[in-house]
Amino acid sequence: MRHILSNLAASVLSRSRRMRETMKYTLCILIGLAQAAQAYEYRLQFTTAGGAIRNVVVAGYAIDESTVTGVCSYDRAGTCSGRGCRSVIYHYPGTCTWDLYGNLLSRVPGAPAAQNPLYVIGTETVYASNGISSTGSDKAFGFVDTPSSHYSWQTPSGGYGSFDASQSTIPVTLVSDGDFDLSFDGASATVQSYSIYNEPGAVSVETSCTDPVLVGSPCTVVIHYEPPACTASPYGFAYIGIGLSASTDAPAGTDWSERFTIIGVPICED
Repeated sequence: MRHILSNLAASVLSRSRRMRETMKYTLCILIGLAQAAQAYEYRLQFTTAGGAIRNVVVAGYAIDESTVTGVCSYDRAGTCSGRGCRSVIYHYPGTCTWDLYGNLLSRVPGAPAAQNPLYVIGTETVYASNGISSTGSDKAFGFVDTPSSHYSWQTPSGGYGSFDASQSTIPVTLVSDGDFDLSFDGASATVQSYSIYNEPGAVSVETSCTDPVLVGSPCTVVIHYEPPACTASPYGFAYIGIGLSASTDAPAGTDWSERFTIIGVPICED
């Protein structure tokens, strides 16, 4: 009886050890995936010539130390005229290469063989990893997740606004949202006129952003705007656009911009 109990206890202990090792291994895998998922997601860039483009397929299938390789295919509808005409659909399969930040390097005809995914995490289907970066498809586009510094403009960009000519400051918030602290070397602004009635005026910037901008931290870039001396508009309006760019070590970034109507500009005398 003791022998049986001893063997049973040993068997339970062995299974317990195997379960603990399995749990440790699974945890390591999950931690590895979580770390990979933290890398900033760059979209695999791919554009086609104009026309009736449809069924665009872009996905990364392989990755090494510097390059992503994958599919970049699309369909195009041929021209059609006359009653009852039905457009002919032409398929353009392709193989593309990108750098680790999604910039297109090359494209050749012929699609690569379809790949089985390594795993799916959230909306990402991952087809390949080099141990640091990963690639695949995310919803309707391809991606490469690469650890890097990155920033975004927290203040909405591309809109329209208005303010009085006596208001001379426009605060814009930048946030460091990459994997590493953002090296920041200043910001610059440009202004242009969108009207025949007025000159653009002038801009300068000052900022609370320090070098580096810590991950998760926001900072403010203040645009100082000096309106034109006068406008030919009978309503005292000036129409301008302001663009703002940051000098950083981020491998990809976008400029901030907005168009404005300036109210209360002195009317030029004839």
